[in-house]
Amino acid sequence: MKRVLYILNDCMRKFTYERTAGLQRAIQGMDEPVNLYIVRSDGYFDFASEHNRGEYNIYRLPDYRDFDGIILDVNSIMDADSDSYTRGVLYTVREAAASGKPVVAMANDIDGFYYVGIDNYSAMKSVIRHLHQEMGLTDFWFAMGPSDNYENQARTRALLDYCKDNDLPCREDRLYSESFIIESGIRAFNELITRHNGRTPQAVICANDHIALGICHAAESAGLKVPRDFYVTGFDNTDVSFSLSPSITTVDQVCWSMGDVCMDVMRRIWAGEEVPGHIYTPTELVLRETTGHAAPATGDIRKQVKEYISRTFRVTDFDYKLTVLQYQLPGCRTMEEMCEALIACLSAVNCKGASLVLDRDLFENGKHIEFRDRMGRMRDPGDGMPVEGYSDRMEQVFSWEAGRPPRFGRMRVRSTLNVTEYEGPGENHLFAPIHFMEHTVGYLAIWDCLDLIRIQGVSSLVNTLTMALRAFFARRNLSYINQVLAGISMKDNLTGLYNRLGYHDLAYPLYRDVTGRGGKLAIVFIDMDRLKHINDTFGHSVGDQAIRSVAEVILRVLPEGAIAVRYGGDEFLLLMPAENEEDVRKLLDSVSSALPAEAKALGVPDVVSISSGFVLTDPEERKPLDDYVLEADSLMYEEKKKKKRDG
Repeated sequence: MKRVLYILNDCMRKFTYERTAGLQRAIQGMDEPVNLYIVRSDGYFDFASEHNRGEYNIYRLPDYRDFDGIILDVNSIMDADSDSYTRGVLYTVREAAASGKPVVAMANDIDGFYYVGIDNYSAMKSVIRHLHQEMGLTDFWFAMGPSDNYENQARTRALLDYCKDNDLPCREDRLYSESFIIESGIRAFNELITRHNGRTPQAVICANDHIALGICHAAESAGLKVPRDFYVTGFDNTDVSFSLSPSITTVDQVCWSMGDVCMDVMRRIWAGEEVPGHIYTPTELVLRETTGHAAPATGDIRKQVKEYISRTFRVTDFDYKLTVLQYQLPGCRTMEEMCEALIACLSAVNCKGASLVLDRDLFENGKHIEFRDRMGRMRDPGDGMPVEGYSDRMEQVFSWEAGRPPRFGRMRVRSTLNVTEYEGPGENHLFAPIHFMEHTVGYLAIWDCLDLIRIQGVSSLVNTLTMALRAFFARRNLSYINQVLAGISMKDNLTGLYNRLGYHDLAYPLYRDVTGRGGKLAIVFIDMDRLKHINDTFGHSVGDQAIRSVAEVILRVLPEGAIAVRYGGDEFLLLMPAENEEDVRKLLDSVSSALPAEAKALGVPDVVSISSGFVLTDPEERKPLDDYVLEADSLMYEEKKKKKRDG
């Protein structure tokens, strides 16, 4: 079975679905089994560069050599010299070239790759030729897209070349170039009409339908009407071109055909046939109301309305499920709950399965928290994650197949791209990045994604999941930091043992727990000998080291489940489960025997010793804990007095 890698920058384009569906249709009609792997980003020039870096990082996920063919649909990503966040497309072009596999660049003419797409130059020339030769127009403005976009460059060149060849005015003051969005058309109209002192041309030729819509909107705001005052043309034949009033004259790319042609190129290459470097797909000039032509034919409207109703039904169902998901996710306490909530959205658009893969470092809270001056500062959960590529710590945390219960449990991912078990012929698998701005944290893999792409739901679904994951791990980190800060407030600065606050918070519950189960608790009081002598002779800093030496030894020998408290200046209180007095004596002997070496290691130039006293609690007596503490304290002072008498 052959595998085709489809590198896609979606950025919510309507024709993305048409291209993808065309590829899928062609694959299912091929003689040999082929699977389509869609690695999708959603970068856009209007987004923050950090976000785009995180989006384009998904291109680093696959090993391009693992595929039998590669299709690049990355024309909406800006050129290399435009901005630093275009590194993603440079990487994918380089890796595709180095793979040794056939590469088709869809709608983007990239050196060394096969080109499949429309002839933008000829298609745009057909627009201005019609306006000039059929309609007799000679006065044009040009509202174009980003100057570093391949398609826009070809369309702009066609217009300027035609004007020069036919002695039509085409000075720079007639050209505005920015982006492909509606706002660009609004700004283009306002700028161009200012340049020309309020005078309008006979027609404004736009690089796409959204710019044309912006021109119409800005003109109406200025008290002008299209087509009464001037004509407008667009490009791409999007929904807005036929559904609005006036409907927009445009160029239909017949995007469905691109998938068929791309896969035909792959089939011919695999068969060893000669294939030309450039293969053009058909276009059609569609004349509508913005150039004074008739509105779309009734048949066209019915077809579009039928498609609109079908799509709206899916969108409405999905949007409802997405809204429910957005309310559910913030309340999820576990990854399992989050992933189960996700399934309803995926089921609404006929997805057959999904997997969620995350960097395991997200789960290791301690690596994302710093402490300074006893105060905690929580870092973003994504800090420390890679900004280029995917780490070798990726784990699948969720896997689901329609008709079966989801599977959970973090499992190491051996091959970062091929996590799905669904390898039947003619399938499609989509991989969408999960990232916290530029930091890569994982990806969502979806099996059978065409309906989700059709309703342009990938972005909203992934963004909802991403925000929920960010909040989820932030809450985990906050919970962790609160625990640690609570621990800090209960700890003694010098020794690391619990202070009096820690004693009150921990000792009483321990006492109730042990005695409630019928067990015994050893209450041990320890006091250092001759600390005043050490302070007076060597200074208080040496005295502090002597205190630390006792604490270090206590921490080393203390059994699990015990509590050690610095009760006063040189007084220590231990609470430990014990069966008999012998257990306690062994612990005290261990402390005494280890003290000289520890004190020496900490630079204490004198002998450090201790006096102690202890009692075992009796679960039958039900005495207050404080009574046992006073008794142990009294026994310790008896031993200290005895040492002085024996002196």
